[in-house]
Amino acid sequence: ALIAPIGAATEPEDFLAAYAEMAKQADPGFKGFSAERGRAFYFQTHKIEDGSELSCSSCHLADPRKGTVAHRGEFPCRACHVTFNKPSDGRSGIKREIPPFAPSANPDRFTREWNVEAWFAWNCKLLLKRECTPVEKGDLITWLMTIE
Repeated sequence: ALIAPIGAATEPEDFLAAYAEMAKQADPGFKGFSAERGRAFYFQTHKIEDGSELSCSSCHLADPRKGTVAHRGEFPCRACHVTFNKPSDGRSGIKREIPPFAPSANPDRFTREWNVEAWFAWNCKLLLKRECTPVEKGDLITWLMTIE
């Protein structure tokens, strides 16, 4: 678990404190998170399996205060489903809501440990082909918290 006891994180600041502690353990010279780095990380593109390039903003939109419904926005379906082929039972993909990423527009964002960690794990592996570092997570949350 990221934070003990499990479920103790209930605010974005709780996650920032936990990620800062993890970053300090990995690098005693850690000097804190950066909103500037977080913004750059959000818009940085990464090559995916089909050769196209996507970023966090490909699914979460350029304005993280806005939400969308999967399969109804401007972003391509492959942005969220690059690792999936059509389900073997022949069903099409689900249409699910992608709520605003910025806590100012979505008070539920960064309030449940299992949810935060599960989505970071999924999305970081999708775009980066690896786990995000505590610094990357902290920078991103720091930037998102600056958005009013």
